[in-house]
Amino acid sequence: MVQDRGSIKWASLMLPEHVELLRHIWKEDTKIKRTVLDEQELEVLNTRMIRAYDVQQVVRIEHYKSGQKLTSQGIVTKLDSLNHRITLKSHDGVLQSIQVIDIYSIT
Repeated sequence: MVQDRGSIKWASLMLPEHVELLRHIWKEDTKIKRTVLDEQELEVLNTRMIRAYDVQQVVRIEHYKSGQKLTSQGIVTKLDSLNHRITLKSHDGVLQSIQVIDIYSIT
């Protein structure tokens, strides 16, 4: 059975700019598109966010950043409705600012 190396075998014949462009295209293919939440899901997230801020409980927030799904855990220390951001403080004291539109789950 023949094993083909795909576009790697042609890399030596390409200009460095072309190789870089191919790497950029492959990286773009791995990005995850953000799902659009409906009104009910947004209301549930909003309620959980406010409750977590009021009682200062540890929450797990799943969100998007640069086409990747990330999970952050900590206490909601600030709700910034003007800039649509929340500030999360992790157990080791690191503050992280997350845009509300990037959040898709709070538990």
